[in-house]
Amino acid sequence: MSRTMPLLTLGLALAGPAHARSLTVEQAVSVALEQDLGIEAAEAAELQAQAEAQKALWSMFPSLKAAGGWTRLGSVPYVEFDTSAMYGGGDTTGTSTCDDISEADLPVGWTLEMAVGMCQMIMGWMTPTGPSEPVVIQMGLADNYFAQLTVEQVLFAGGAMHQARRATKDFHSASHEGLRFAQQQAAYTAEQLFFGVVMARQAAAVTQQAQELVDAYTVTLSNMVEAGVASRADLLAAQARGSQAKLDAMKAAHGARLAEATMKATLRLPMDEPLELLVGSDAPSALPAERDRLLDLALRRRPELGQLDHTLDGLDHLAAASWASWLPAVVVQGNMGWRNPNYALEQEWYRSADLTVAASWTLWDRGVGLLGHKAAKASWAQLRAQREQVARMLEIEVLMALTSFDESLAQLGVARTGLEQAEESLRLEQDRFEHGMVNNTELLAAQTALSGARLAVLQAETGIHLAHAALRKAVGDEPEVSR
Repeated sequence: MSRTMPLLTLGLALAGPAHARSLTVEQAVSVALEQDLGIEAAEAAELQAQAEAQKALWSMFPSLKAAGGWTRLGSVPYVEFDTSAMYGGGDTTGTSTCDDISEADLPVGWTLEMAVGMCQMIMGWMTPTGPSEPVVIQMGLADNYFAQLTVEQVLFAGGAMHQARRATKDFHSASHEGLRFAQQQAAYTAEQLFFGVVMARQAAAVTQQAQELVDAYTVTLSNMVEAGVASRADLLAAQARGSQAKLDAMKAAHGARLAEATMKATLRLPMDEPLELLVGSDAPSALPAERDRLLDLALRRRPELGQLDHTLDGLDHLAAASWASWLPAVVVQGNMGWRNPNYALEQEWYRSADLTVAASWTLWDRGVGLLGHKAAKASWAQLRAQREQVARMLEIEVLMALTSFDESLAQLGVARTGLEQAEESLRLEQDRFEHGMVNNTELLAAQTALSGARLAVLQAETGIHLAHAALRKAVGDEPEVSR
């Protein structure tokens, strides 16, 4: 791990609590991965996709259902017979009715004796209690109970269930890639905010130093005016430069506070908690991989492309499932039931069982299956075009990140050289001013140039960190975290 040094924390004494929270950029990324709301949403989406995949898997196994109930009849069904009509109005023995049976009317295999015996038995059941009272036969009981277990298994559905299962697995994989994208985006945002605060604080420190330098110079110049060795015009110019330096320092301090507030809000850190940001002593100078392999790595590892690829596979399987819906389906169903009363209308439980194998085939569905297949294919074509566009733009993104990194390295070299020149120029101008060889304006210009050179170095160093982070994100590197 690279050596780190603490960065000046602007206004720590006025921030409230005495102890500041120290953060490296890796720790800031870790906080972002734990607190980012986009990651929370992506994790919820992945859990949903995982549940859908599990549901599709379990739908291929047998299902077991249980049912039960009680029915109370307000009126029990019955059959009523007026036996007086059958006996000719008065005969209750049934002999006259049964004696009138014709052998020609009997079914094949029946004898006259069999028919008369059966007739007399039935007429004995229906013997009325009086000549005007009909016979009433109840067809059930008032209280009826049942319980039933049903097992159902789809034996064949044209492959629709299998294709749907594969589609949900693909969508789950796509959601996982979506989570990776959210994590990489959150990490990159955290790095941007971290170095944004670093740059804003450094700018505030530099402008504060510039103001202090101008203020000290103004005091010296005021003493020189009183001694008669400098003009009042030079003093007024220095005072004007001091006012501008004070305004610049104020703006830089406001920018630092705003950048810190933005970082805290994004990382969901307490607003009143002071932050001490620890920056590595050296800016990164090496590429994440060989230069000619960067684009290949991006095409293989970027989560956006992985998400689109898995979604395309899922749409392929959904289209296949639409075709499979036109094929026959075979289902086996077994039932085990218990009922009360039994077949003899006794208040006892009896058990029954049945097994059914059913086949169904939708011969015409008004084109629903065909339209579903066309819709899935159209979505696939649309997503395929989007994938091609993302891949092309990814090539541009890698090129831009690589170019920005190269330029930042070159800019740092130029800025450091400029800083050395500005420091030497200010030293010479101060020496000349003290010997009366240059005027006030030239010295102020040298001081301004030095402040600008210092800011240029800080901007170049911060730019390298940001360009390196953008390059890692472009090639799909996982976030660098510190626990």
